[in-house]
Amino acid sequence: MSSDKVDWDAVHKSNFESAAFWDVHWIAQARDLYESARKLEPALEAVWDSYRERAKNFGARLEPDHYNGPYFMLMSFAVENLLKGAAISRNSLEYKRKFRSNEKFPSELKRHDLLKLAELVGLALAAGEEDLLRRLTRGATWFGRYPAPLDYAEMSGVERFNDGREDTVSWFGREDVEKIRTFIESLPSRLELSEEYWKNAG
Repeated sequence: MSSDKVDWDAVHKSNFESAAFWDVHWIAQARDLYESARKLEPALEAVWDSYRERAKNFGARLEPDHYNGPYFMLMSFAVENLLKGAAISRNSLEYKRKFRSNEKFPSELKRHDLLKLAELVGLALAAGEEDLLRRLTRGATWFGRYPAPLDYAEMSGVERFNDGREDTVSWFGREDVEKIRTFIESLPSRLELSEEYWKNAG
């Protein structure tokens, strides 16, 4: 019998490197999250429709809202994966080299702040997109997952924008569904990712 043993640590490192530092995996994960979120849209619309009906008729039944936080959380994770995929697409060899040296995931990709990730990959934001990214970040970091943030001050929902103004990021509306879909669908082209792979991912 052979006494050779499999070096499972080396196998896991190799598998990790292949998964973490190949942009197509991030694009595929983004697509999975995006499509999962899309399945919630009819239920989300029904909730908003019930609010509208209740405004006209106080006796109208309100639909239970189980979907708002999870929907925007999933969409924010889809954006996060595309932004990180863009960083990996551009820096894959360097990330692999550093990983082989220190066995750590890149620190700049550990964050969930979508605005900072957009800045990392040089994404030029159109009007309204900073606001959208700030609101999605809130959904990803706590609103879509927990009843409260780690820092009580974040409960206010007020943030200082790049132009110096302060505004609230603690809301989503019906029109945001289409805004987010349009934004996400624009990202592969704007980030110079494989649009064909995005369309056929999964």
